[in-house]
Amino acid sequence: MNLLPDGRFAWCDEQALKDNTTGFVSMVLAAPLVTSEWAGFGFSGPGQMAGSTAVVTTLGVTGEPVVQQYFLKDQDLNQVFKDDTRLTLTQAIEAFYNATSKTVYVGFQVNFATSKAIPNYLLYAQGPASGDGSTISYHRAQSMDKLSNSQFPIGVVGQSEASKLDKQVKAHGALQVFGWGVLLPIGAMVARYAREYDPAWFYIHITFQITGFIFIIAGVATGVNLAKSFSTPGLTGHKGLGIFLFTLAILQVLAVVLRPKKDANIRKYWNWYHWWVGRLALFLAVINIFVGLNLGKEEKRLKVSYIVLLAFELVAFAILETIYWLRWNRDPGTGNRWNRSSTERSFQMADNY
Repeated sequence: MNLLPDGRFAWCDEQALKDNTTGFVSMVLAAPLVTSEWAGFGFSGPGQMAGSTAVVTTLGVTGEPVVQQYFLKDQDLNQVFKDDTRLTLTQAIEAFYNATSKTVYVGFQVNFATSKAIPNYLLYAQGPASGDGSTISYHRAQSMDKLSNSQFPIGVVGQSEASKLDKQVKAHGALQVFGWGVLLPIGAMVARYAREYDPAWFYIHITFQITGFIFIIAGVATGVNLAKSFSTPGLTGHKGLGIFLFTLAILQVLAVVLRPKKDANIRKYWNWYHWWVGRLALFLAVINIFVGLNLGKEEKRLKVSYIVLLAFELVAFAILETIYWLRWNRDPGTGNRWNRSSTERSFQMADNY
């Protein structure tokens, strides 16, 4: 929607597109929004608030957008009811909030042919809400545009900005979980528990770590792009820890490339550094993955999947570590791996590379 000539609702920008095959209409609304306010738009047959269907957005207590549908039976607030049956949506309404520009973006696709709402007019309104956004009050600004169904632009419906952002969030989370949460832990366990399979363990370890680092780079790239698009409470800490972890990953790669010769006096110190920095990075990565998953409140499946994965890895680690120490205590003087007198038990075999 272009700005109205008289300047009313210059804050609101709406786009609509009708699919020429299905007849579905995709809509995206962008409007300024702050705490204790609501912004909404609706559909009316006769061109008045009474009898209209509205989509209203408020901000929750943590700053996330909360979208609800209402049926305005009459102008009296007691006749305004939450009702999500009047619009036939093809999928759930998507919304995200840019805290920097204080702008909310709401996108959805609707089949008006089977909806109770009649889109002869588009209504726009804004007003006060309760502190947690659960209750809205009478609007203090409103506007209306006449728009029949035939006036929707015809074309092939593309992705809304909210949908694109949602896919970027999922891609970022999946890449980082697979890199930090799958590949690097497996590579670390190979280096600690499979050294008797020399030299295969070394090449398997390097393969997992390099592949994991590639996934991490891709995840960081998507994260940087996401940071430009929106802001949300808690994002600064997630970004800061992510940058620190990426720095540790780079240092680990450089440490391997620049590792001293096996007979160098500083080799055992390099071994300690490589081991403990790697452990620190994996530990902090678990924390940051959970922080990121909590920011993406809708990514419940990914969060559950990661919890199951982490539990499996912890069980595997406990079993392998128990076997490791049982074997070491049983054969203290047999072989490099189980040499009790060594201060580099876990790194002796690595000295050959």
